Amino acid sequence: MNGFVQSIADAMNNSLGAPLTVLLLSLIPIAEARFAIPFGMSMGLSPAEAFGWAFLGSSIMAPILLIVFIPIINALSRTKFFSKLGKFLYEKFEKKSRSLKDDVTTANDDRTDKKRIAITKTDLKKMGGTALFVAVPLPLTGVWTGSAVASILKIGFFKSLIGVIAGNAVACGIITLISFLFKDYVNWITLAFFLIAVVVVIVLIIKLIIFKPDAENKKNDDNNTTDTDL
Repeated sequence: MNGFVQSIADAMNNSLGAPLTVLLLSLIPIAEARFAIPFGMSMGLSPAEAFGWAFLGSSIMAPILLIVFIPIINALSRTKFFSKLGKFLYEKFEKKSRSLKDDVTTANDDRTDKKRIAITKTDLKKMGGTALFVAVPLPLTGVWTGSAVASILKIGFFKSLIGVIAGNAVACGIITLISFLFKDYVNWITLAFFLIAVVVVIVLIIKLIIFKPDAENKKNDDNNTTDTDL
C-alpha cells in the first residue's frame, strides 16, 4: 500500500506537478488540506511548500462558500429531486452550529449599522468557536463545514472569514507538523486520511438514505400521539 500511494504521487507529479496537485486537492470537501499536505510531501514538496499550497487552496474556498454554500443548500431543499439532500445538509450544519451559538437579545437585533460593523464579545465568541471548530484536523471540521456553520451563526462575512481562515491555518499547521515529525511514514499518513475520508463519505451516504427531516419526524410523532389518544 505504501508503494501504491507513492506511485500515485509520482504519476500526479509528472502530470500536473506537485504544487497544482496540492492546490486542487485542498479544494475538495472532506479531504481538503488534511489530505493534501501529506500527499504533497509524498510528492517531494517541503513541509513549508505543502503547507503553503494547501492553505492557499483551502482558504480560497472560504469566501466563496460563505456567500453561496447555504443559499445553494436552501435552494436544493426547495427542489423536487434534491430536497432531501438539501434538508439533510442544512440540518447537519445547523446542529453543528448550536454549540457555538450564544443567546442574543432582541435589542442586539436593532443595533445600528455602526455597531454591526464593530466586533462585540458575542461576535468574538462565535469567531473563536468557529476557528476552534475548523482547527480540529479531522474530516467534516474543515473549511467547507466551518463556512456553513459560520453562515448559520450570522456574524457577518468578514468576521466569519477571519474565524474560518484562522482555524484553517491552525489545522494546516497541525497536519504539517505531524507529517514532518513522521515524515518516514508520510505515505501511510496520506493513506490513513484517504481511508478516513472514504469511510466518512460512506457513513454520510447511509445517513442520507435513512434521513427524515425534523419536520417529518415531528409530524410522525404527532400522528403517533393522536393514535394513542384514540
